[in-house]
Amino acid sequence: MVKVRYHRPGKETREWEQDLLLDEKETIVSSFVFQLSEPFLVEGAPVIQDGFKGILFDFFDRWYNVVKIYDLNQEFVGYYSDIRTPPRRIPGGYEAVDLALDLWVEPDGNYTILDEDEFEEAKVDDHHRKKAEETLSRLIKMIEKGLYPPICVSDTQN
Repeated sequence: MVKVRYHRPGKETREWEQDLLLDEKETIVSSFVFQLSEPFLVEGAPVIQDGFKGILFDFFDRWYNVVKIYDLNQEFVGYYSDIRTPPRRIPGGYEAVDLALDLWVEPDGNYTILDEDEFEEAKVDDHHRKKAEETLSRLIKMIEKGLYPPICVSDTQN
């Protein structure tokens, strides 16, 4: 098990445990099952539902993570990225500051930027706001060049 703690400025700190799959110097990989009371919607369409499986790749040298998502039949559904500070280790796991911006990427490479309104309202200092915007721009360029997700994520089986 690994403890994951995300804090969003001006909002709650969320903490949970996930099954640890890999713990290396720059990357922690863990798995979990989504426990949702309602489906997660992107542009009005359900993309993540209760019971779906996520494999979380958190990188200690990057300002984003990647969750590889599978449905109840273990079919790949898409990728979800939180834009957040690079994590730091804590006893039993790691923590990061969630910068509110998120990205949903479909298997065909189409993407949707999520939570832009929350980002605008977030109590994020100028340095972190700029890093979040730069990271989002970098991720979009990676998608457009066919370089997202990072190879370590795309090569991983469920």
